[in-house]
Amino acid sequence: MVDKKPVLEFSASVVKILTETPTTKTLVFDISGINFDFYPGQYVMLEVPYPQTGEVLKRAYSIANSPLRKNYLELTIKRTPNGKASVILTDRVKVGDTFRIKGPYGKFIWLPEMSEKVVFIGAGSGIVPLMCMLRYIVDAGLHHVKATLLYSNTSYEEIIYREELERMERYSNIKIVHTLTRSIPEGWRGYTGRINPDMILKEVDDMPVNLYYLCGPPKFVDDVTSMLTDMGIDKERIKKEKYE
Repeated sequence: MVDKKPVLEFSASVVKILTETPTTKTLVFDISGINFDFYPGQYVMLEVPYPQTGEVLKRAYSIANSPLRKNYLELTIKRTPNGKASVILTDRVKVGDTFRIKGPYGKFIWLPEMSEKVVFIGAGSGIVPLMCMLRYIVDAGLHHVKATLLYSNTSYEEIIYREELERMERYSNIKIVHTLTRSIPEGWRGYTGRINPDMILKEVDDMPVNLYYLCGPPKFVDDVTSMLTDMGIDKERIKKEKYE
């Protein structure tokens, strides 16, 4: 397996806040001067002060930027209706706020030497570690890697990184496939409904040889895992990360 990256603990300030969707923001932290290194797909622990109770919440967030972009760290956070940390991070954080961060952690890692054919299957904010891997493919110029993304969202407005994913489709080695499960805009040309075996068979080439990376809510990940194993994919070729 790959060598572990050293776990660092540091403070970093928010230098930019990007609105991704009505419920999702990306916080960009300045980490220039910190020798922070990670593998595509890993996460950090973020300490979030919670003023209502005075406690400090610790939350795991996948890293969104490619490891080749050394001077900043991007965390994309979706607000959950009853969330504490996610509400503070999406509604109240301002540029200049400083947080304690510790990482990297996690075994949900993709590197080109693991497989040059890779399929990413995500739902909602489960896109974040998969986007880190896609950005790495682009930043590192890995033209020999063939990547397919199947990405499920409830509505068009909730597609995180929508414009960047559209730009990625220009690369001949990257294929982006969207499906919407609830609200479908007029003129929508993608799929509708949940990801299903027919969709996978139609969009994914070389089924048995790909590595599969699944990320999203637990039920989504379990359902797609069952589909893939029913289609004859070896369990060893399926990597999973569940987002509560």
